[in-house]
Amino acid sequence: VDMDVLEKELKTSFIDEGRQLLDAAEQCFLDLDAKRDDREVIENIFRLAHNLKGTSRAVGFGEVAEFTHQFENLLLKIKEKTLSVDDDMVDLLLACNDHCKTMIEGLSLDRDAKFDS
Repeated sequence: VDMDVLEKELKTSFIDEGRQLLDAAEQCFLDLDAKRDDREVIENIFRLAHNLKGTSRAVGFGEVAEFTHQFENLLLKIKEKTLSVDDDMVDLLLACNDHCKTMIEGLSLDRDAKFDS
């Protein structure tokens, strides 16, 4: 098996999966905006970010993994109720999600793309 081909396949499938995860996450943030204390939504978002972090690291997209790790830490604070969900937090979460989308779209065009975090 040609490793380059395999790596390319993995990265391509990560990009598809990443898009789906981020679309799902965006919907969750909108749900969260409507219901601030919905534990299930928060758990869902945390799981999505965790998957994105793990998968991006596995395929070698270090910057995405690093950013989603920070994102996950933020979500953990919400989960543990160290931070509360207000308008600013929802805006921040959506902005983080958009940044992830931007990175994934960038990577879909150029597998070696770099980003300003």
